[in-house]
Amino acid sequence: MDVIGFGFRPTEEELVDYYLRHRLLGDDPQVHVIPDINLCEVEPWDVPMLLAESAVPFDLPEWFFFSPVDFKYSNSKRINRTTKCGFWKPTGKDREIRSSNSNTLIAKIKTLVYYKGRVPRGEKSNFVIHEYHAVTFHESQRTFVLCRLTKKPGGTTEDGGDEGESSRIMVSGYENQSIAGGIPSGSTSPGM
Repeated sequence: MDVIGFGFRPTEEELVDYYLRHRLLGDDPQVHVIPDINLCEVEPWDVPMLLAESAVPFDLPEWFFFSPVDFKYSNSKRINRTTKCGFWKPTGKDREIRSSNSNTLIAKIKTLVYYKGRVPRGEKSNFVIHEYHAVTFHESQRTFVLCRLTKKPGGTTEDGGDEGESSRIMVSGYENQSIAGGIPSGSTSPGM
């Protein structure tokens, strides 16, 4: 049932202090309204379709998901942000989120822009992710980040198609239910 005007619009503090905190603790099944998607296994234009059958109707063009932290090397703090067709490049300086009650630092937000291709010749896209990193947990407990994916208006690919156009064919509702439970393999890039 669609309710007019209903949407998922948590504050940044709610995203971190409720959803991300409980996801890291694994103690509240309600946080699973935000699904897990591995940022390195999908292209940004495929995320909206993966979330199409989500329990929460995300307002376009903004999508939320948890992504496991994938370190580039086992003994490193560098996070892998490479996909099959491109990479996520950090931009700007990290922002802080503080608790409204105590003014305590609870998270940092890292802004990433998606580039098609490989470093250093990637082509900048309109996809932006804000990664929410909880800082109140020990480093070994920070196994997930919460991602807010947005697509800035405008932009086309070399072949003239919409950059955000999904590379998949729409499937029936029954098949979408199986997709929503996991990440389908074989993600491809439009125009590549």
